[in-house]
Amino acid sequence: MSWLDAVILAGGRAERLGGASKPDLVVGGRRLLETAIAAARSAGCERIVVVGPPQLQAHGCLVVREEPPFGGPVAGLAAGLAALAAPDHRGDVLVLASDLPHAEAAVARLLAARTADPGTDGVCLVDSSGRSQWLTAVYSRAALSRAFDALAVPDSDPARLHGAAMRRLAASVDLTLVAGEGTTRDIDTWSDLAEARARTGGITMAEPQHPEVLDEWVAEAAPLVGIDPADVPIGTLLELARRAAHGVARPAAPVTTFLLGLAVGSGRSTEDLDALADRLGALAEQRGSGGGGAAM
Repeated sequence: MSWLDAVILAGGRAERLGGASKPDLVVGGRRLLETAIAAARSAGCERIVVVGPPQLQAHGCLVVREEPPFGGPVAGLAAGLAALAAPDHRGDVLVLASDLPHAEAAVARLLAARTADPGTDGVCLVDSSGRSQWLTAVYSRAALSRAFDALAVPDSDPARLHGAAMRRLAASVDLTLVAGEGTTRDIDTWSDLAEARARTGGITMAEPQHPEVLDEWVAEAAPLVGIDPADVPIGTLLELARRAAHGVARPAAPVTTFLLGLAVGSGRSTEDLDALADRLGALAEQRGSGGGGAAM
């Protein structure tokens, strides 16, 4: 295996999860982002760049963001490669999404295939339906450079990559396709999360299987207390409740979300809400890991 760096993409909107921070979701006792980072380190990556919100906790990694944000995987990958600032185009780049519970097993398959067939532009896993998973792959850095050139981005303006489809970038890359054997399953919905936790024995609190019911409830209840339903971050609240229930005790879930509401209601900026929720969640998890809380 040649020189290997990694770009982990962690900047999506997670709309089907109500805006929850997917990299911070916990499966098997570990945040999904930590799982992706561990997978990259197990592959021997020299440098790891995480592309996502600046508040992400990614110890030992550089965190950057594409501009403008939420530009999609191509824009995110471009930002990650720019942050690596390689003087030439030697070596390979491991590209991973941050929502893969089986990232380490996926990377092991990628490395084995890349070692067996180093002459192509890279290796990409294929899911059970036969779809190429462009964000679970190893690419030649030189091939990626050619692929970005093939997109013909005028004036090399990164903003023009906003919304570009990954399949367009990969169209000019000669990849070896390898069956993922279940390792490419990602987390897009609450059902996906519940299933992943069930497989790892990590179910700690039941998530709603029909989040549209919550949307309907918030639309009905929020105006009653003078709140715009659009201002209610359902995903953030559910994730905080889960972390509190797991780390402290189940009754801590509503109490902790109420504390967050009081903080915002007392004048804290709603822009601080995600950061506050993460701090509360981290405190709850720290308490749980230290044996300070038990589920009731």
